[in-house]
Amino acid sequence: MFKKLLLIGLLSIGLYSCDDALEITQDGELNDKTLFQSVANMQLFLNETYDRVSVQNDILVSSLLTDEVGLGSAGFSNETHRFFIFSTNGFASSIWNQHYQAINYSNRLIRGAQLFTPPASDVAAYNNIIAQARAIRAFSHFQLLTYFSSDLSNDNVPGVMKLDFVPTAQQKVPRSTNGEVFALIESDLLFAQNNLTTATTGADSWTFFNVNSVNALRARMYLYRKNYVLAEQYANLVIAAGPALASCTFSNSASIPATSAFTPIAVTNPFSAAQVTALTSLESVSATATNAPLYRRMWTDQVQGEIVLSLKRATNNSNFGSQYNTNQSNLSGGPLFDMSRNLYGIYSQPLGGGAEDFRRWSFVDRTSTFQANPLTATKSNEVIVIDKYPGKTGSAGTNDLKIFRISEMYLIKAECRVRANDLPGAAAAIQLVRQARNYVASATVPTPVYSSNTNAFADILLERRKELAFEGHRYIDLKRLGTDAGVTVTDRYSQDAVNASALSPANINVTDYRFTLPIPQNELNVNPMLQNPGY
Repeated sequence: MFKKLLLIGLLSIGLYSCDDALEITQDGELNDKTLFQSVANMQLFLNETYDRVSVQNDILVSSLLTDEVGLGSAGFSNETHRFFIFSTNGFASSIWNQHYQAINYSNRLIRGAQLFTPPASDVAAYNNIIAQARAIRAFSHFQLLTYFSSDLSNDNVPGVMKLDFVPTAQQKVPRSTNGEVFALIESDLLFAQNNLTTATTGADSWTFFNVNSVNALRARMYLYRKNYVLAEQYANLVIAAGPALASCTFSNSASIPATSAFTPIAVTNPFSAAQVTALTSLESVSATATNAPLYRRMWTDQVQGEIVLSLKRATNNSNFGSQYNTNQSNLSGGPLFDMSRNLYGIYSQPLGGGAEDFRRWSFVDRTSTFQANPLTATKSNEVIVIDKYPGKTGSAGTNDLKIFRISEMYLIKAECRVRANDLPGAAAAIQLVRQARNYVASATVPTPVYSSNTNAFADILLERRKELAFEGHRYIDLKRLGTDAGVTVTDRYSQDAVNASALSPANINVTDYRFTLPIPQNELNVNPMLQNPGY
């Protein structure tokens, strides 16, 4: 199926492989030899390749298959949210096809670049374009392994199709082992490191692969592969290069809501009129909200904040926010999925030392409604509206897709410190993240004290759940870290499960086979290969 989709996509811009169709060259055909005659044309094709890179389905399936969301007032129960996963699952197919489409575009560009020799003045730019294409190919292969390999730390288990070439429409490509796919990823990242010249600072520098984002990819990749020494090494490089953790304090102290104004979770409306007035600017996606914390402005794409890499999405292009809310991120915007009651509960807890968690304000819209007794909540009378993707100026719901952020690097570092039996070092990294998320400027978040590795892993998993929610991490985090953290099952609130008709089961074990997606049936139909266990 992925090959058919790729061929259709390429036909739409007038490109054919010499092996496709009947190997007939039509008069006026825009083939590779005609297209790839200059660095300028290569850049245009690279821009098109970036447009093919997406993690939208990765993010949403991570929300639906874990404990991040409940069913919103405008939503309908679906099989994925009910843990009914089969080889025909639409999300599995979309993730598979999307990443292989990006890989195919990368391979077309890499192959096409071999058709001409650039002048000396263009060599650096030529190599930089190829380096970005290879970084995209590496990232896309890694995303596929994350969702379709049963154990990323085992090089011998089946991985995914390794594609460093452009296949013909009829070509069968088997699954390679994890080790074989990671060898290609390592090769691509080494080439990228040695040839990337894209800026690491300046306007939009975080929207393209550069050396810093390559190091961030390596940090995450080595963490998942359980090579903790290298994971921490690359996380430290990214932290040193910056940007810094984004502040959650207000530039105008009058806008800070008093700590005492916070009301308990079990209330009809947890946001007082005074608080709504104080934070009205945060509801706006315009760049005029100058008193808004840097962290919030980052989510409306006004500033880089702490982003290392994001996929730029133009206004009204790829409206990802509509995956959670039909039109806009407020109660009248048609919430399809809302924040799970248990996730909201942990945002509501103070950070200690008089500090308060700004993420409660940043990720929950003020029009949300609550029931005093959560056991009486329905999808209509309690709607915790997700506001992590509020849109940008001129387009509610259209946001850049954040791939790597500095906070993740600190969380990687914390986990690696525990693996090295350095519990104080892990606690120090967690404290830095929590301090950055505190909005009470006069308060200092206390450094946690861990009594055991299990205790430390549990706190790290908790912080990853809060900080990286709705960014596609929870699914793999429960799978790879849950057991070490003493977490055995997903953490859905009972009434969330009732409202979503997701009771059989309401939760699944973190070792369940569904924490690896099935190879899509539409791929197996045209390209037989080994299916994952349980399917």
